[in-house]
Amino acid sequence: MADDFLSAFLGNSNRARVTRAFVLNQSQVFTAAQAAKRAGVTLASASREIKVLESVGVLKKAKFSIQVGKAKRTVTGKHKEPAWMFNADFKYALPLSKFVHETSPVQYKTLVSALKGSGRLSAVILSGSFMGDPTRPADLIVAADGLSESRLEAAIKRFEPQLGREIRYAAFSTPEFRYRLTIQDRLIRDTLEYPHLILLDKTRLL
Repeated sequence: MADDFLSAFLGNSNRARVTRAFVLNQSQVFTAAQAAKRAGVTLASASREIKVLESVGVLKKAKFSIQVGKAKRTVTGKHKEPAWMFNADFKYALPLSKFVHETSPVQYKTLVSALKGSGRLSAVILSGSFMGDPTRPADLIVAADGLSESRLEAAIKRFEPQLGREIRYAAFSTPEFRYRLTIQDRLIRDTLEYPHLILLDKTRLL
C-alpha cells in the first residue's frame, strides 16, 4: 500500500492545517516557522508534518527570498533555513487542491457572528479563496453601519489559520456599498459575476 496516498495523507488536524496552508498558497514559499504561523500550529508540529508531506510528494524544497537592508536576495534551503512550497508536479496535485478547497473548515454562520462585533452588518459576501479562486480581487466583502476597521480586522485574523491563508477583504459603509452597486463598481462586479456566496443581505439588492 506504499502508493496509497490517502493512507499516507490522512492523519491528524495539524497535518490538515499545514497542508491547507501550502495548497491555498501554491505560489508562496514557507520556512517551517512561517508555515507554523500561517497554519496556526506549533513549530514542532509544522516541522513534523512538512517532513511527512515532503516524503509523499505534496511539498518540495524551494528557494526563498530574504531582506538584507535595502537589498533583496534569493537563497536556497541548502545554505540557509530550509523552505518548501506546494509541489504542482505532484501526480495528485489537482484532486488534492480541489479536495482542500471544497472541505474548508470555516463555518460560515460562525464567521458572520464574529463579524457582527465590528458594526451593524448589512451585507457579507464570500468570494476569491473561499470559492477556490484566489485570482478574484477580494475573498470577503463586508458592508456595515458604524463599522470599526480595527475590530473587523481582528475578527478576520482569527479565521485565517482555519483558511490557511491571508483573507483579503474590502469593507464599506452601507450607503457606500449601495452606491457601488448602483454604478457597477469594478470590485463589486468582479465579485458578483464570478462564483460567490452571499451570507447576509439586509440591503435586498444582491
